[in-house]
Amino acid sequence: MEFHVRTTAPRWFLQDLPFPVYHENRPVDVGIVQKDSLEINVGRTLEACRIFHQQIPKLIDDEISFIKRKKIRLILGDVPPLCFEIAWRASLPSVAIGNFTWDWIYRAYLSDFPAFLPLIDEMQSFYRKAALALSLPFSCDMGIFPNQQPIPLISRISSLDKIEARKRFSLPAAARVVLISFGGFGLERLPWERLKRLDDLIFVTTGEGYKADRKLLFLPEAQAHYEDLLRAADVVISKPGYGIVADVIAHRVPLLYTSRGNFPEYPFLVQALKQWATCEFIPQEELLAGEVGPYLARAMEKEPNWPAIPLNGAQIAAEKILDLLRRD
Repeated sequence: MEFHVRTTAPRWFLQDLPFPVYHENRPVDVGIVQKDSLEINVGRTLEACRIFHQQIPKLIDDEISFIKRKKIRLILGDVPPLCFEIAWRASLPSVAIGNFTWDWIYRAYLSDFPAFLPLIDEMQSFYRKAALALSLPFSCDMGIFPNQQPIPLISRISSLDKIEARKRFSLPAAARVVLISFGGFGLERLPWERLKRLDDLIFVTTGEGYKADRKLLFLPEAQAHYEDLLRAADVVISKPGYGIVADVIAHRVPLLYTSRGNFPEYPFLVQALKQWATCEFIPQEELLAGEVGPYLARAMEKEPNWPAIPLNGAQIAAEKILDLLRRD
């Protein structure tokens, strides 16, 4: 069985998988245009969506030719609307996996950007053609899908204990390790020098750094094994995104989180953190001023809140997808 992936995510994201994956760096949706992890630009997002939708007829033709050539049997998406339209036109089953849809996200901006409406309408027509939608925990409105089934959390879970994980990254066994996690966009505005003044803390990130030392480690090579870096940490600083929320719940690492601008998914993820995780909030202005010490202390000293939650979403999703293939 072969897997062909269309994404702008980096190649390392698909490393160490037990099956062949053919990666092509190709956009299949726009998402949200961001300056960095905390600042979004809705106007530029709208313009990018307009341009992308103008290209859709050619993208469909190209992908259908590829599907025929490679004898593709199923299309899976998280959750670019276009892939479900492509599957429908190629007479293939398609499966969505996610906790929101992009039409729902963009609808939140209609009052200020009404030109989103025709794009939203087209996205919805695509989403309705999905054969199956597997909705993840803390889902937003997924009602656009006619056939929807809930599944547990999906998270890549480390096989190491904390001691082994720290050895892997040459981190001191007795130190208090803070993982700074702001995804692919990063957060260069952080006042790194102020963070390094905090006693008894070592800060680690996979982003590119300007000046690493014993108090601040930049480990870009660790990105491919992020679950092990999470296992090594005592606390994480981040914004709420599905990936990091699922990961801290799976690894039971406290999260110090900040707000992320006007993004509709945010309150759903905050509710999930309060229900299923040990967490503490820090205002953006305090984070960007480097005043994180008291907030980190509260996050690490909180009474642990880790209710049992199933973590076998990947296995269940795979079983449902294979069952759909067998019936096709």
